[in-house]
Amino acid sequence: MPPAPLPPFPRRCLLSALGCGLALGMAAPRVARAAAFGSRPVTLVVPFPPGGGVDIIARALAERLAPLLGTPVLVDNRAGGSTSIASALVARAEPDGHTLLLGTPALSINPVFQPALPPGDPRQALLPVGRVATLPYVLVAGPSLPVEDLEGLIAWAKRHPGQLTLANSGAVTAPRLAGDLLAQQAGLAITSVPYKGGAAAALDITSGRVHASFAQTLEALPMLRGGQVRAIAVSGATRSPILPGVPAVAERVPGFEVTSWNGLYAPAGTPAGVVRRLNDALNRAIAGEELRRRFAEEGVEFVGGTPEELAQQLEREITKWTRLRESTNLVLD
Repeated sequence: MPPAPLPPFPRRCLLSALGCGLALGMAAPRVARAAAFGSRPVTLVVPFPPGGGVDIIARALAERLAPLLGTPVLVDNRAGGSTSIASALVARAEPDGHTLLLGTPALSINPVFQPALPPGDPRQALLPVGRVATLPYVLVAGPSLPVEDLEGLIAWAKRHPGQLTLANSGAVTAPRLAGDLLAQQAGLAITSVPYKGGAAAALDITSGRVHASFAQTLEALPMLRGGQVRAIAVSGATRSPILPGVPAVAERVPGFEVTSWNGLYAPAGTPAGVVRRLNDALNRAIAGEELRRRFAEEGVEFVGGTPEELAQQLEREITKWTRLRESTNLVLD
């Protein structure tokens, strides 16, 4: 049965010192106050610190969007709050197209497992512009796990219920949920071990203190090249071009798919014409071969498409995590 709709995003009434009545009387609709698009720089809000994979993609995208939009595109890193600081900032911004969010899987995870976080339901607080990129996670096994493939990992976990330890970069993250989804679909009992970031998790995997992890591709590749871990599977629906010899989890566990993805979002209420202009620029920006070649070796696939396709993707993700929560009574903390 499909999940019940989430409660609408609460919007605050801004009261001036002259009183609520005057404030409401002066308040015009947000769209009517919106500035003409292109009258000032566009700010692309990124929910992670500088230097990480999402930030690198954002800066490459901003560089290519600027000439297409005819105005500078500035990257603003607003990390923290399980990405809620960045998404709430954009949700509160004027809906004129000048403040955008580079969304991540947290937009589908937070409303299911942390519904009190702002901006609430992203389907009401934000407006999809278009898909940007996607890349799989890599299920890597360290030296303490005596298996060579996914069949071996599943068999070992069934022989040792609850003893398989899967590291992740945080308790409320897509890599964490990838492990829980695998356990649910393959009938396993696992132990999740959250870390404050992927680097700390990688250190304990390579040292053998934890068995395995669904690692970000950018974190997994150096470990694989150094021979410190073994690639067991990739988390996308199909094999990755950069690891063609590594099977997808879905080849053994049909229907399994968890990816790291990015989508461009504007505040709710942004005019349709502005969204069309942003979507057109986005698709043109990521169509260039130079950008695709630059990130191909890191497993990044630039997707593009319509706002409706991004909306459908978010809906599917929220439904998937809601079903996981309801079928397992999973609580993330």
